[in-house]
Amino acid sequence: MAVIAGSPVAERKVAAHFIAAGAVSMADAIPYAPARPSRQRAFERLKGADVLRTDGQGKWWLDEELWQGRRSHRRTRMVFAMLAVGVAAAVAALR
Repeated sequence: MAVIAGSPVAERKVAAHFIAAGAVSMADAIPYAPARPSRQRAFERLKGADVLRTDGQGKWWLDEELWQGRRSHRRTRMVFAMLAVGVAAAVAALR
């Protein structure tokens, strides 16, 4: 099953909304209705990854620990991709 990468920009904007609202615990959960389709998709991805959690009453909050882990994992993948491109370029240059 292929995983389609989502927009990191949209995910950051959704997460920033929750952080700015102080919705980082169940006690501080807020309702959320994204205005843009890209943010709706990001919201769905973050819910699926349990980064956004519900209080069971239609309000949501951001799990900051999981959010930081998701961002760290994404950065690590990017570094490895950049290294692979660099190695491939070096090999091609030496031929």
